[in-house]
Amino acid sequence: MDADEANTPYLGWHLDERERGREVWYSLVTDTEGEVAFWYRYTLLSTEGGHQEARLWAGLTGTDDDFFGTRRYALSDARFEGPFALSFGKDGEDGDARLTSSSARGALEADGRDVSWSFEYEPDDVVFTPLRSEKLTDMAEEYLGSGRHWSANESVRMDGTLEVDGRTYTFEDAPGHQGHTVGRSAPESWSWLHCNSFDGAAASDEARGACVEVLGTEGMTTLCFRRGGEAHMLNRMQHLIGPTANETTENRPGKWKIRAKGEGIKVEIWVETGDEETDWKKAAYMTPDDTSRYVAHSSLASVQVTYRVEEDDGWSEQRTLDSEAARVEWGRTSPPVGERDEYRPKEFA
Repeated sequence: MDADEANTPYLGWHLDERERGREVWYSLVTDTEGEVAFWYRYTLLSTEGGHQEARLWAGLTGTDDDFFGTRRYALSDARFEGPFALSFGKDGEDGDARLTSSSARGALEADGRDVSWSFEYEPDDVVFTPLRSEKLTDMAEEYLGSGRHWSANESVRMDGTLEVDGRTYTFEDAPGHQGHTVGRSAPESWSWLHCNSFDGAAASDEARGACVEVLGTEGMTTLCFRRGGEAHMLNRMQHLIGPTANETTENRPGKWKIRAKGEGIKVEIWVETGDEETDWKKAAYMTPDDTSRYVAHSSLASVQVTYRVEEDDGWSEQRTLDSEAARVEWGRTSPPVGERDEYRPKEFA
């Protein structure tokens, strides 16, 4: 599966009124110094109660211009083209926002500021899914309501600009990510971690190519760790359930610790966010059954990954990668941090 296949819309848009569905394409990029992080999303929603919309989201962290905002469109203003392109706005390709598997642009007003962005990147040749088995994914979607998820561009390098009220932020060869998730319902809770901006004791080429992604939901933890040109995907059934399963030893908003073994790797991951209110972007998502999910997202969290690699003569010495530019979020049916009235958009909160 390539990025275009992983991004192709899964549901048959446009859905009839009151037909349930939610489909999300989301992306993140961090400057090479790990000090400025930008998070943006393109979403389609149809609820059982009859609410339908397309929506653009954007949030900036790490500057005096920090913001978070959304822009709503009629669902009919969302258009698809092959092999994959999603546009918002009545002018199609020349509309207000457009996402492909190798580019993104958009514009909205957030916290009283005019915001626009434009990025380009080479698609990733690795697609990560939480469950490797398509059959098990079908079962989880039907019986657990967990939906489907593809990290279509799990680790890419982005070039582009972000404009905030005429001030330009330039991103060159910046670590980025782009994913796709879909469902006719939504999990009651989840935790998610992603980072592809590391330094540390490992060789520089291994650190530059390293990427970690972890998803925790329904009591299960699935992960992918990439280093040195190899992708260790711990996403088989034995990695999710049973005595050899990936293990979450601590998980609460702001702190998450994971331990896992398999696919030629032993890995421990510790992620922690700061205590400042500005460390969080607080989003309210409407789900297809007309209930809300509250998401606390931090784009500049600290993460440490320690690991050993299986070699011909046994396990390697322990290696460590560190970053202050991890992306992490907690989603719940009630606010993970803060109060309900702090979450946006207000019509969902």
